[in-house]
Amino acid sequence: MLSKKTLGFLLKITIVVFALYFLYQQLTSKKAIEGFDIAFIKQTILENQSLVVLVFLMMFFNWLVEAIKWKFLIAKIEKVSMLTSLRAVFSGITVSVFTPNRIGEYGGRVFCLEKADRMQGVLITVLGSMAQLLTTIFFGSMGILFLNNYIPELQELYQEMEYAFPLMLFMLLLLNILLLLLFHNISVISNLMDKYGWLSKYKKYKEVFTFYNTQELAFVFLFSIIRYAIFTTQFFILLNLFGVDISYFDSIILTMVMLFVISIIPTIAISEIGIRGSVSVYLFGLVSANTLGILSATFVLWVINLLLPAIIGAFFVFTLKFFRKP
Repeated sequence: MLSKKTLGFLLKITIVVFALYFLYQQLTSKKAIEGFDIAFIKQTILENQSLVVLVFLMMFFNWLVEAIKWKFLIAKIEKVSMLTSLRAVFSGITVSVFTPNRIGEYGGRVFCLEKADRMQGVLITVLGSMAQLLTTIFFGSMGILFLNNYIPELQELYQEMEYAFPLMLFMLLLLNILLLLLFHNISVISNLMDKYGWLSKYKKYKEVFTFYNTQELAFVFLFSIIRYAIFTTQFFILLNLFGVDISYFDSIILTMVMLFVISIIPTIAISEIGIRGSVSVYLFGLVSANTLGILSATFVLWVINLLLPAIIGAFFVFTLKFFRKP
């Protein structure tokens, strides 16, 4: 029978192999990278190294903000150092690349915890992801309101149906208000669970939703907005780098819609770059005919924001502790 130490090592090897295999498949799959011109991408990068370095540094700042956010959240059950939080974030990225919609990220992080209950850690990590998803929904839905400026058929529809736009505006505002109220009063979930006696045995876990007050959740939401701003700016820089003539305003609006669409499409890493490419070409194709530039910016952003962090995280996976000493 294998010892826990040996089993833990085999699990780490399996995670790293799976992650690297899925990333390799993504980079070599003809279906995933159809339309990408690697030679053009290499040449453009070499000619604009300073801008690429800037986007690369922004990636580290992006994940640093996420590490600060997770450190703040997880402190309710265990105090962790900034280094441990960064290790958890990058490990989570590696585990997430071969799981649907990156759900493996939740489990990947909690194995960096020394003593805290891991299920509570997963729920807290989910709470942080909820803040990021809420940010995507909030700004994405606002971006949808501007799509009539880019899609003539939509503008015609609004003109024919006088109440179409006001109705959509009302529904989106109502949705966002309700989601924001729910998130900033997340303890409501615990209160609802209290009404069901059979959930009493999960008291330890539902209490997670009472750990944070409105001010603390607002702080988490703010950090999610910062991450969102970093990502959208990265994409704007890359679009211009690859010759896509687009204003900052148009770029931000279309990126907000793109992120919103991607967030609601079930994906795994092996198909993600293809889906991102298709969505970005359609949306940014509304303002630019430079399909090659749009695809190139999408690909490079994926490499910088996911591929490289996943490779970094592969080294940190070997520091995870799947089994604790009694």
